[in-house]
Order: sequence, then structure tokens, then C-alpha cells
Amino acid sequence: MNVVRTSEKNWLERAIKFYAEKKAFKFIDDTGLNFSKEDLKSARSLLQASHSKGVPYKMILGALAGLGITGVGLLMIAAAVLDPEPTSKLGLLVSGGIVITAMGAWGTLKALGVSFSVSAKSPFGEFEIKPQ
Repeated sequence: MNVVRTSEKNWLERAIKFYAEKKAFKFIDDTGLNFSKEDLKSARSLLQASHSKGVPYKMILGALAGLGITGVGLLMIAAAVLDPEPTSKLGLLVSGGIVITAMGAWGTLKALGVSFSVSAKSPFGEFEIKPQ
């Protein structure tokens, strides 16, 4: 089983990735941030709890880097519209931008809204998280 420890460098990024991929994992709060079962029910609740427990914005933003895909799609659409070149590339850039934007937004929203079942394994901040 996959394990995420809060003492690891990219623990939040890894946890969000497991939520997005709907993979079960074990979450161990070994730095004493005091996460509860409710904080781990979804990726969204983990991000909210992380912010309230003093996790730096830099780490939270790194975990949300997937949203950058949406931004790239929007930039492609803007570049296609503003480009003075002939319109032969316009359709390709606009359609590609729309697809990338839609997939990035859909994936992010899906990852943030999926519910997971959480069970406590020990009183020392160890939880098992499984997709429902």
C-alpha cells in the first residue's frame, strides 16, 4: 500500500495525486499537524485543513500545479485569436486549447470532489484512506 508521511518533502503533492488517481493510501501524520478523519475525506478537505494547520502556501500551490494545465489551454486559445498569421492554424490552436482547458479543469474538479473513506489505524496519526 502507498504511504504518505507528513515528514516527507512533497507529502501534500503525493497525497493529492493519490486522491486524483483514486488510489488507496496510508496517511501518517508524523510531524504532529493533528489531522483528523474529517480532514482526509477528500482532496479539498485536505487542502483546507493543510492551510489552517500552517502548511506553507508554496506547498499548497505546488499540489495544485495541475491547474496549470487549464491555464496553458487558455493561453493557447488566446494565442490563436491574437496571432496575425493566416487562419489555417486558428482552428487547431483553438480546438486544442479547448480540449486541454476542459480536461485540466475536469480532472482537477474531479480530484477535489471525490469522497474517500478514512479509518484510523493508531492514536499516533496514522490513517488508511480508500476511494469510495
